[in-house]
Amino acid sequence: MTPGDRREPERSEGGQRARDTSGSPDVSVVVPVFNNESTLDALIDRIVAALEPVVPSFEMVMVDDGSRDGSLALLLRRAAADPRLRVYSMTRNFGGQSAICAGFDRVRGRRAVCLDADLENHPEDIPNLLAKLDEGYDLVCGVRENRRDPWLTRRVPSAFMNWYVRRQTGMNVRDIGCGLRAMDASILKNLASEGERRRLVTPMLLRRAHSVTEVAIGHTPSSLRLGHSYLTLLGIAADYYLLTARRPFLVSGLVALAATGLGAGLGIAALARGATALGLVAVALVSGGLLGGLLSLVGDYVQRVYQLGQGLPFYMIRDDVGAAAESREDEHRIAAAASRRS
Repeated sequence: MTPGDRREPERSEGGQRARDTSGSPDVSVVVPVFNNESTLDALIDRIVAALEPVVPSFEMVMVDDGSRDGSLALLLRRAAADPRLRVYSMTRNFGGQSAICAGFDRVRGRRAVCLDADLENHPEDIPNLLAKLDEGYDLVCGVRENRRDPWLTRRVPSAFMNWYVRRQTGMNVRDIGCGLRAMDASILKNLASEGERRRLVTPMLLRRAHSVTEVAIGHTPSSLRLGHSYLTLLGIAADYYLLTARRPFLVSGLVALAATGLGAGLGIAALARGATALGLVAVALVSGGLLGGLLSLVGDYVQRVYQLGQGLPFYMIRDDVGAAAESREDEHRIAAAASRRS
C-alpha cells in the first residue's frame, strides 16, 4: 500500500462530509508536554487561532509527562479559563510516545491531530492536514521540507529510520520523525492491543491506516534542546528493530556461523603449517562462533515467546466496510420478507 490510495469519504445528503452529531468535538488536538513552560501559552493561542475559523468545535488534550518546571501549573490555569483544554498528568516521566498514546486514549473527536509542544511544528499547518482528511484519507503525515536540524546527529539517523520503517510498513512516507500528524479517530481504537509496539507512534499508525498521504509543513528548530540525543535515537531504532523484525537474531546468528566457518578454515591451515598462534586464533573464532550461535538461538526463542505474550490481534476489521455490507444485506432480507408477505 502506498500513499495516494484513499477511501471514499462519508457524505451526507447535501454532498458534504458527514459530521458527528453526538455532541463530541470535531477535532481533538493531542500534545505531549515535558518542560515546555516557555512555549505553552503561545502554542495554545496559536492552536485556537488556527482552528476556530475552520472547524465547528475542537478540544486540546494536553498530557504532562512529569515536567519539572511550571508546565502543569500553567496548563491547569489555562484549562480553568477554557473548557476546550483538557489536561492530564502522568505520575512520572514515561516518555513522549507514552504521553501521546495516553492522549490518544482520551480523544473524543471524530478526527485527531498530534503535534509537539516545542513549536518546532507550526499549529498554522493543522488546517492543511485536516483538509486532506476531508478528501478521504485515514492518516496525513507532515513532511518537514526545509528541515534545519544538524546532519550528523539528527538527519542521518532519521534517514536510516525512515528507510527501515518504509521497508517494514510498505508505506512510502518520507519523514517518520515529524511530530505533526492528523488522523481519523477510528484508527486509534484499542491501542492497548499494540503492546510494546506503541513505543513508536507513527509506524503503529501506518500499520493501522488504510490510506495515507503527506503534506509539506513548516519547521523551526526548537531552542529548548529537549529532543532526543544521538544515542537515544540509536536506542529507539534498536527497539523498533527488535519489536518488528520477524527474526531479529538472524543477523547475529549468521555472523556467528561465518565466524565458526572462518575459525574452522584457519584451524585446518594451522594444522597443516604447524602454526600455534594461528591455531589459537582459530580456536577463539570457533568457540566464539558456537557461543554466539547458541545465544542467537536462545534469543530467537525468547523473542517468539515475548511476541506471543503481547497478545497482538490476529486481524483487525474496518467497521465502516463491514457495517455497510451488513446493512445492505439486512435491507435486502427485509425487502424480500415484505414481498413474500404481500
